[in-house]
Amino acid sequence: MTTNIEKIFPIYSVEQDLLVSKFGDVSLVYELKMPQIYSLDKEAMDQINSIVDKMIRSLPAGTVLQKQDYFFVTSLKDPIADGTNILSRSDNTFYFEKPILTHQCYLIFTKDAKNKVSIANSKSKYEKYLQGLTSFISDVDTSVSFLSKEEYFSASRLDTDEIIDLVGKYFSLSLNGGNKLKDIFLDRQLQVANNVGEVYALTSNNDLPVTVDSAIRNKEYSTQRTDFFVPYIQSLCLGLECNHIYNQIIYVEKSEDIFKSIKTKMNNFKSLSMLSKENELYYSNMEDLVEEAIAKELKFIKQHLNIIIWEDNKEQLEKSKNILENTFREMDISPYHIKYSIQDIYLNSSPGAAVSIPEEYKFIGFSEQIPSLMNFESYYESFKDGVLLCDRKNEAPIRLDLWDEPVQRGHIVNRNRLIFGPSGTGKSFLINHIASQYYEQGHHIVMIDIGNSYKKLCNLVGGQYYTYDVDDPMEFNPFYVHGEIDIDKKEFLVSLVLFLWKGESPFTKEEKQIITLYLDAYYANLKLHKNIFPKLSTFYEFVMENRVEYNEEKYFDKLSFDLSVRDFYDGKYRHILNSEQPVDLLQERFIVFEMDNIKDHPVLFPLITMLSIDVVMGKIRQLKGIKKSIFIDECWKPISKGEMAEFIRYMYKTVRKHYGEVAIATQDIEDIIDTAAGPAMINNTDTMLLLSHKKKMASKDKLATHLSFNEADLEKLFSTDKREVFVKVGNVSNVYKVSVSEERYACYSSNANENQFIFDRYAKHKNMKLALNEFITHNKKR
Repeated sequence: MTTNIEKIFPIYSVEQDLLVSKFGDVSLVYELKMPQIYSLDKEAMDQINSIVDKMIRSLPAGTVLQKQDYFFVTSLKDPIADGTNILSRSDNTFYFEKPILTHQCYLIFTKDAKNKVSIANSKSKYEKYLQGLTSFISDVDTSVSFLSKEEYFSASRLDTDEIIDLVGKYFSLSLNGGNKLKDIFLDRQLQVANNVGEVYALTSNNDLPVTVDSAIRNKEYSTQRTDFFVPYIQSLCLGLECNHIYNQIIYVEKSEDIFKSIKTKMNNFKSLSMLSKENELYYSNMEDLVEEAIAKELKFIKQHLNIIIWEDNKEQLEKSKNILENTFREMDISPYHIKYSIQDIYLNSSPGAAVSIPEEYKFIGFSEQIPSLMNFESYYESFKDGVLLCDRKNEAPIRLDLWDEPVQRGHIVNRNRLIFGPSGTGKSFLINHIASQYYEQGHHIVMIDIGNSYKKLCNLVGGQYYTYDVDDPMEFNPFYVHGEIDIDKKEFLVSLVLFLWKGESPFTKEEKQIITLYLDAYYANLKLHKNIFPKLSTFYEFVMENRVEYNEEKYFDKLSFDLSVRDFYDGKYRHILNSEQPVDLLQERFIVFEMDNIKDHPVLFPLITMLSIDVVMGKIRQLKGIKKSIFIDECWKPISKGEMAEFIRYMYKTVRKHYGEVAIATQDIEDIIDTAAGPAMINNTDTMLLLSHKKKMASKDKLATHLSFNEADLEKLFSTDKREVFVKVGNVSNVYKVSVSEERYACYSSNANENQFIFDRYAKHKNMKLALNEFITHNKKR
């Protein structure tokens, strides 16, 4: 028969941000934010267990700590992208109605009223009891503050309305519970409105394996050289992909009181041990428990654990039930399937009612051990802005903010990135994905590339695509400066002139200083002679006609300078550095400099790369308060040779000061550490993105040494597979999936045959959107 919930409802009132049961038990409720799934290593899990043990020990006797983890299967309805272009709209279509598992966690601290006389009809008893809560509230606040001080957790106390929402969530078994109670059927099976469910409980130490560790090795993500650990309890929490609530209830009592009850039980079992082996075994187990407690000075607690699962139809419930029972078997857990006492367990497992769980369903343990049976990880945190990725568990979409959030939280001091993607792992695919979304979110994007990897995206967004043609060379003028020359620009010009003169050959400090003096004198002279236009040729003439230091020829070989730089003055490269119409890219939001045609040229490749970056730097200095991203895919190599580390430092420093980032991409870490500029690049980069390195296990030690990856980072990195990316932001790391819509795939793909089809259609329509759509249609027909 159907039970009217109002008659058996265990809650008396919710007011003053307190939850009060009908027996006068008063609860404070907190929402707990926990680490992301797969982000913890074994050491961190052990540390969390120790922290939670200390928190439990700090609670006053008579406290019931109830931790509730809610997992709801739901489907995405709301749009996840705001943009109106083809790629943003495709995200919303791709993820619409995708089933995902949500998670919320709550800590409920209950003061046991001891006097189990109902106060529902006695207002005076209720008000008198509330007056004595000051000390309890203070003790709980202290314990929660201790927990929140740790890097793993943040806790926020729920107000009256939020507590009512939580109670509604529990008693409706729905994510948006509301405050209207539903009828419940409680006869050997749980039924709440249209939902049907089952309850399983752990009520004895005999339900558990002999030993329970905080972490277990995950075979799927481990390798021969790395062990990937997950929490022991994960399979029952984030690993159980059905609607469920995991109740973890701890009863903090005086150890001597629990010890007395143990001695009583021991005596009973000892006297009955002659009657059965089972009683003898119980006596032996309890004797071992007491001896261990005395030897290790452990704190006794009572505990109760249960899992409630439900679905909206019996067929699906049977499937979920089988999954859960198989999970129990794999974990070597033998739970009690609650049938006849389902009303006692379900009602008293509600928020704030756990004091009334019957004694026969509680069992004795140690505060040091119970955290291993508690869940302390959650799903990936998603932000409003950032890169749209997926969690690796069920591919739910999340936005990873690599820009503002890490700076505000103190994880990083710069936004620069290094991106490592061994051949075939999808490096250009990932960069396309990041750049396209940043463009959609208002960034100014500059790509410097070899290989035409970003041509489709550039055409799609109507950006500027510059390809260097030897017969029709691009023209620059790095000497033309708006207003006063600043120190950053001067550092670049020093690097540029030294490159034109020395190439990759070393130079002396004196030579660098003299070039600096010539630049200072040149710009001072321009102020006096307004008819001289700033460009390489007039600077060259100034150097050849003047002196800046007495006896400078001792350190400065002007003939060598003349012979090296003359080609850029009136020789074969004269057009490159003498433009009187400087490139103005200030308002262009997507720019690609493609260097494929000159990638093997020893002079033009590094020079044009440097000049392209300088044009971008001018843009960066002028744009205030706008996010600016520079992606350098492989092209950084020519500017990192010899003494070009100074240029790298100049670039990083300038970008950081003007709300920008430099993202340098390459295949292997050796490409970075084997260059003179390598240390400068690594020291100025707080964010690392690495694609699958399973075939690069030999680089494990180098990654540890040069990128400061700890063992936990390496375990995560080498667990990555295709279309997964390891991301480390400061000291925080995790792995994400790169899962995209058909439209994004078509735009990012580097497959030669696919690109040939798309560019043929683009040549026909002169419209990249149509070309991508035709490719998708063609693929579907195939």
